[in-house]
Amino acid sequence: MVSKKIKLFTAICLLVSAGAFAQTGTGNTGYMNGGYSIYDSSVIPNKKMGQQNEFWNNTSSFPAKPRNMVEVGLSLGVAQTAGDVSTRPFTFPNFGVTVRKSLGYLFSLRAEYINTEMKGQNWKASNAFSQNPAWGAYFSPKRTATGAIVNSNASGVTNATSDAVYYNYKSKLQDLSLQGIFTLNNIRFHKSKTGLLIYAGGGVGVSVFSTKVNALDANNQPYRALFNSTFAKYASEPNLYKRRKDIRNDLKNGMDDTYETAAESDGGVPRLGGKTLKPSATVLAGVAFKLSSRVNLAIEDRFTSIKTDLLDGQQWQEHPLSDPVQTRDYDSYNYASVHLNFNLGGKAVEPLYWLNPLDYAYSELN
Repeated sequence: MVSKKIKLFTAICLLVSAGAFAQTGTGNTGYMNGGYSIYDSSVIPNKKMGQQNEFWNNTSSFPAKPRNMVEVGLSLGVAQTAGDVSTRPFTFPNFGVTVRKSLGYLFSLRAEYINTEMKGQNWKASNAFSQNPAWGAYFSPKRTATGAIVNSNASGVTNATSDAVYYNYKSKLQDLSLQGIFTLNNIRFHKSKTGLLIYAGGGVGVSVFSTKVNALDANNQPYRALFNSTFAKYASEPNLYKRRKDIRNDLKNGMDDTYETAAESDGGVPRLGGKTLKPSATVLAGVAFKLSSRVNLAIEDRFTSIKTDLLDGQQWQEHPLSDPVQTRDYDSYNYASVHLNFNLGGKAVEPLYWLNPLDYAYSELN
């Protein structure tokens, strides 16, 4: 009887031991949430195999950084100018292309090209446009050498009254930039992985743009009658802001959509193909949603500053009326977009910003 009990106890111990060894074996497979094993040499670059061999031979505590995929993305979005003329929110086309490469688990570099078309239409009339050559066909107050104020156009023709002008513009802009991006939430202490990434960054680049205004009608004549009658129609309104949609509708119904007149531009600056070339600085933030190991969808907003006040074709204040001065701030633009991104590459892991580098360490401790 005692012999049978000893044999039963021995069998139970063997089963428990087998289970313990099986658990240890699972923990040491070295798999991270990116679907690769820390012991998989196919994802290790040749120049880093020395470090990887040291890790395998227990002479180093750190494995080599694996080869990781390159992310290529396409974007569509809404572009708006922050300037002196009221912007129109929805214009087309606005699109972009990105190429992003991870340098580590937190930091990556991204090249981005965007192509935008931005428009604006003021609902407030302006009179101090004498310094803006794009509106030279209209009569504006000017101070003569004798100190007298006369209403004249760019040709020197005078008129008894001055005109009202409703500033507008269409700006076609392209920007190429290099950005540094930080991933904010992929290192997780209490969860192996996430299907959502939060990121932010900034960069520098160059913007090339050309701006035009709609100053003349289909017969190549100024909109003097339309602008002046619209101004007179709403002159007695106590709250002009509430009527801004009506004003814009009146202007839209009376104007064509040609934008035939070149806007005022910066003199003495580099140009590319007849367009203004300016350095740009960008800040951005976004959220990416993982759809699969090779595809993700991102929502992003980027703000770009360029050293010009003429992105919207207007840089003059309303005062003093006969000799206006320049506005204080430079223009900038915003691009809010949706990105569809694809991870490209063979014998490589996902971009490192999708991986949690603590996975392997925690698997060894468990």
